[in-house]
Amino acid sequence: MAILKELTFTAKSVEDALALASQQLQKSQDEFDYTILEEPKKGFFGIGSSDAKILVKYTPTLKEATDEFLQTFIRNAKIEATVHCEEKEGGELAYTLEGEDLGILIGHHGEVLDSLQYLLSLVTNRHGDDYVRITIDIENYRAKRENTLKSLARKTANRVKKSGRNVTFEPMSAYERRIIHSQAQEIGGVTTHSIGSGDERRVVMSPVGGPKKDFRPKKQTEQTQDKPKVVYEYNPVREPRTIVKAKSIEDINLADVEDTEMVNL
Repeated sequence: MAILKELTFTAKSVEDALALASQQLQKSQDEFDYTILEEPKKGFFGIGSSDAKILVKYTPTLKEATDEFLQTFIRNAKIEATVHCEEKEGGELAYTLEGEDLGILIGHHGEVLDSLQYLLSLVTNRHGDDYVRITIDIENYRAKRENTLKSLARKTANRVKKSGRNVTFEPMSAYERRIIHSQAQEIGGVTTHSIGSGDERRVVMSPVGGPKKDFRPKKQTEQTQDKPKVVYEYNPVREPRTIVKAKSIEDINLADVEDTEMVNL
């Protein structure tokens, strides 16, 4: 449901008040209703004279409501900026802001700018039946950021195709993710998909056919490294020997036995 706005205008006559209202609202008198609150008074020799006062009622267009909200936002934020709006095909409203020190309205990777655009879209579309697309740009930031993302997508694609591994981008807005997806389709040899949710939504770029398998041997774990090794030792068979018993060494003929070893049995 559209908002009905009411404004008062004063002038020396009702006709002058209507002309003033038409000029400020940039509407013809057929586009608004009015009520005469006070008729002009001439007074006596100028004493006690008063102007005419009228109450004007009108329904602002979606663009007018959006313009007013954006201007009020900028004024309350104490930012000096000039607002331009271009009405494009399909009813899209494309806003551009010009001024000095507007980086605060852009934020890190356009986060503040995206939030402002989303807020403005909510304000614009909460009363209308048909959806109106809203875009906001500051100092040509959108085009610069788009070129940066396209370059990043190309470099990442070369890296993915060379290494055969997936690469995950940092979290991005839906608008920036679409740029990466679109650029990947033009490059070829890679595919993209998104993971995560909300502000942590990211794009993953993969080589066509999936990442390469890793055939490198796995490193030994501590448990495997600490496990004792089994060592097999070869013990040669000793040479056979003859044991001779006697009451004393003198009773044995040592000449008959080579390599004699005295063993105490």
